[in-house]
Amino acid sequence: MKLKSLAALLIATAFLFAVGCKEKAKEAAAEKPEVKAKAGDTEKKEAVEKKEAKEEGEEKEEAGEKAEAKPAALDLKVLPEAVLAAFKASYPKAEIKGASKEVENGVTQFEVESVDGKLNRDLIYSVDGKVIEMEETTAPENLPEAVQKTLAKDYPGAKVLKAEILTKDGAKSFELSLQVKDKKMGVTIDPAGKIVKKAPAEEKPAPAVKK
Repeated sequence: MKLKSLAALLIATAFLFAVGCKEKAKEAAAEKPEVKAKAGDTEKKEAVEKKEAKEEGEEKEEAGEKAEAKPAALDLKVLPEAVLAAFKASYPKAEIKGASKEVENGVTQFEVESVDGKLNRDLIYSVDGKVIEMEETTAPENLPEAVQKTLAKDYPGAKVLKAEILTKDGAKSFELSLQVKDKKMGVTIDPAGKIVKKAPAEEKPAPAVKK
């Protein structure tokens, strides 16, 4: 009788232990999704933070590029009053785009870059406001007949990309940028049609081959 009671007690204990293990297993299984959910939330949070940091970096980079692209403010204080007064008196409607001071052969000069309507004009002044040199753009069709004849003879079929009138020491000449087939070159011609200077030809780069 005692053995039967002992066996029954052992069976009951084993049953309770088994039930307890099942309950713990259920609790552990219930906790795992919660842990996974927390891990998933952490990963999502990190991904959002990385995205925000990347966007912030791109914004700063873009702002930096814009700051670099922004031209420096024009400082007219570099020009003496005599130079500024002479320029405004000669070209009252022109807008100054650039001003600088330079020394050539020990002589201080001042360069003024300007736009007058559709015409670009660069001037070099002495400190007392006298013009030393002037360059201004002109339309190719406005070139003197002698200059056009020289172009037709020496550079047949050439296209004038840019034409400038250079006035220096009272003498005038025409600086031309030409397109001759696949080459670009420069030439300076005097009003009588004489070539006074040639610039080396620059070959047009070959188009990139698509792979």
